[in-house]
Order: sequence, then structure tokens, then C-alpha cells
Amino acid sequence: MRQLLARPLVRRAALVLGMGVLLGFAGPFGSYPPLSAPVRYAFWIAMVFVGYAAALAAEKLIPEAFIPRPELRLGAVAIASAMPLTFVAAWAVSFVRPGHVYQPLQLPALFGAVAVVQLAIVFTLMRKSSAPPQPPPVRSGDKSGSFPPALRSRLPNRLGHEIVALEAEDHYLRVHTTVGSDLVLMRLSDAIAAIEPDLGLQVHRSWWVAHDAVRETIRSEQRTQLKLSNGLLVPVGRTYSAAVRSRAVRGLP
Repeated sequence: MRQLLARPLVRRAALVLGMGVLLGFAGPFGSYPPLSAPVRYAFWIAMVFVGYAAALAAEKLIPEAFIPRPELRLGAVAIASAMPLTFVAAWAVSFVRPGHVYQPLQLPALFGAVAVVQLAIVFTLMRKSSAPPQPPPVRSGDKSGSFPPALRSRLPNRLGHEIVALEAEDHYLRVHTTVGSDLVLMRLSDAIAAIEPDLGLQVHRSWWVAHDAVRETIRSEQRTQLKLSNGLLVPVGRTYSAAVRSRAVRGLP
């Protein structure tokens, strides 16, 4: 049984079933006492399964780049999936309670109830675990292993682990790799404090760059920029320009 529950699909199905049973027991939004216990449990289990499927579909339709903040994106997924699910819920209620038909003016209130359930489903079943996964094994000569595990482990596999720059965005940190970027919940100062000093240098109050990623220094009368291996242009702040000029960033021409 433990080996079966260890499978991601089976474990997720068990969580969906458990949430459906919990809602069936609680009977929220007027489903108790009008519905008998068997009908109520069947109704809520089915609605949670359908709601979860709708949330997965909405997640695919909402580009990650459009809403990069994880919590905001999950909220958008819940609201977007609640829209079509409102009509599904109206039909399902009329099916289990013959004669109970929702009028158009009642749909906004029904949407609010469906949205609350969808928010619970999305934040319970689709939110990434707060416990960071184990970082991938470090290959010999791979300098990415010197980056904090708390940082590397939060990156999607599609981005790899060759970090070229870190960019502060409010309380988040945009991690740039050779193939893309993504947001993680971490302050730039905390990340820099945990990184080996010889891996890179802070060149702006909002930027840190890896030494090996710097390809060119672009200077003008008004500003200085660093061009990285992935084509990214990073501004150099006046406070940090002396370090750049003294070739503290290795590999600069």
C-alpha cells in the first residue's frame, strides 16, 4: 500500500478523493440537509474531481510568463477555472435536486461559492511543497554545485542549473540560467550571502552576475552594462562600477 501511495498520480487522486469526502461531510453552501448523505458525498467527490481537472486545464492556458508570481498565478487559475465550472455546478445541482434551477441573477452568487471551492482545491492540490526537493547530484567540475541548494532546488528542470545572473524583484528573486529564467521566493541579499564569493559579483543593487557568464563590457557616457553568455544585458550601478573597472569580474575584456 505504501508503494502504491508513493506514486504521484495515485497520491494526487487520494488527495482529491479525501477533499471530496471532507466537503461531503461538511456539506457547505446549503448542500446539507437538502441532499441525503450518499448523494451529498457523491456530489462533492465528483465536483472536486471535475474542479481539479478544470484547474489543470486553466493552468495550461495561462502562460507562466504572464503571471510569474506563483501565488497570484494559482489564484488566477482558480478564478479562471471557476467560470465554466459555475455552469457545471448549476447543471449538477438541478440533477441532484430536481426542480431546483438557478436563474441568471443567481449565477454570480453561485460563481462566488464555486470560486471559494476552486481556491481551496488549487492551493491544496496544486501548490508546490514548501519543503525543497533534494538538489540534483553535482557533476565533477560543475560549478553550479557551489550555489545554495535552497536556490538550485527551486528551479524547474527545464532551466537547467547553469546560473548566470540573479535579479531582485520585490521579495522575489529572478534566477537567470543559460536557457531561461524563473522566480523563486528569496531575497537577493540572502542568496548572495550563501554563494561562494569567487563565483560572481554584485554589480547593481538589484543584480548579481556569475564571473564565467560575462562576455563583454558595454560602456557609454551615461551607463555601463555587462553582456552575458545568454545575451542578457545587466546594468552596472555606480556604487559597483569601481569593482567592474578593476576587473573584479573575471573574464571582462
